[in-house]
Amino acid sequence: MSRGTKRTRRRLRLPRQPRPSQRPPKPRPRSTPTSSGGQQPGSFYFVSASSKFECAILAQVEAIAGCHGALPAGAPQVPGSGAPKTLVQPNAIKVSGNTGGKFYSAGDPQFHRFEGEAQVLPYGRTLEAGGFVCSIDRTSGVTCESKAGHGFTVSDAAYDVW
Repeated sequence: MSRGTKRTRRRLRLPRQPRPSQRPPKPRPRSTPTSSGGQQPGSFYFVSASSKFECAILAQVEAIAGCHGALPAGAPQVPGSGAPKTLVQPNAIKVSGNTGGKFYSAGDPQFHRFEGEAQVLPYGRTLEAGGFVCSIDRTSGVTCESKAGHGFTVSDAAYDVW
C-alpha cells in the first residue's frame, strides 16, 4: 500500500467465512453464462432464489458486477444520486475490476433486466463472466469478486466489502 492511501474495510455481523479467493478450491457446479440479449452484449443478469436481490455482471467500458435489493440497515450512507451533497441510504452495491466493493445510490436500476426475466442463480452455484465470479449462499447472501480480488458479500442483514 502506498503512502497516503487509506483502505476502508467495514464489517457487519457477517458469519466468519473465508472470502472466495481465500477458500481452498473445490469443484462447484457452474451456471453457464447466457448473454441477456439486451442492450449490452456480454451482460449477464441473475436473481437470488429468495428474490431479495437482482444482480448482474455488466460488460461496459469498465466492467462491473453488482446488485440492487434488500440491503442491510447498517449499510453506510452514501452521496445521493443527483444530490451528491446529501447522504442517503444506498440502493445498490457494486465492484469493478480495479476498485473494491462499495455501496452507492443509483439513479436508475442498473442491475435489473428490463428485456424479460433474469434467471435464478441457485444456491451453491457460481456464475463466471467478464472477469467476475458471483455466487449465492443461503446464509451469507450474494458474493461477487473480481479477478483482481476485489469484491463484496451482501445479504439483507450483513455485508462485507473488500
